[in-house]
Amino acid sequence: MMKMSMKINSFLLNTKICIYFLSCTFVLMFFWGCYSFTGGTIPEHLKTLYISSVSDNSGYGNPAYRETLFQKLVEKFRKDNSLKLVDRGGDARLSVSIKSIRDDMQTVRPGEVESERKITLSCEAEYYDAVKKKIIWTKSFSNFEVYNLNNAMVERDRAINVALEQATDDILLAVVSGW
Repeated sequence: MMKMSMKINSFLLNTKICIYFLSCTFVLMFFWGCYSFTGGTIPEHLKTLYISSVSDNSGYGNPAYRETLFQKLVEKFRKDNSLKLVDRGGDARLSVSIKSIRDDMQTVRPGEVESERKITLSCEAEYYDAVKKKIIWTKSFSNFEVYNLNNAMVERDRAINVALEQATDDILLAVVSGW
C-alpha cells in the first residue's frame, strides 16, 4: 500500500512538472511569435515595391552618387525581403532624391592646419501606397562622415559612400518599420 502511494505521488509530481514545462513553453512560443524587429508595420496589402530612379538635386556634380544610392537601395531591399522588388508598377513606390551634399570644415583652432572635413548627405524619400493611392510618409534623412585630408579625393569619396550606405539603412528601416 505504501509503495502504491509513493508511485501515485511520483506520477502526480511528474505530471505537474510536465504541465508546468508545457505551459512555460507555450507562453514563450506565444510571445516569441508576437515579437518582430520591424514592428510588422508594412500594411498587409503591400507585397511589391517599385524603387524609382534616384534624383540628385544637390548640385554636387557627380552623377555616380545617385546611381550608387539607387543600387544600394535595391541591394538592401532584396536582402531584407520584406517586399518583393518589381521593375514597374508595384503595390508601393519609393522615390528618393539627394537634396544636398555639403563638405564642411571641422573645427580648427587658430594656428592649426585643417586635417579633417565632414561630408553631410541629405536625402528626401517618399513612400507611396499605389493600392490606396496615398502617400504613407515623406521623410528627410541626413547622414555624415568625417574624412581625413591626407589623400583627400579618395577619402572624400569614401566618406560619401559611407553616408550613402547609412542613408539606405535609414530608408529601409523607415519603410519596413514605420519609424
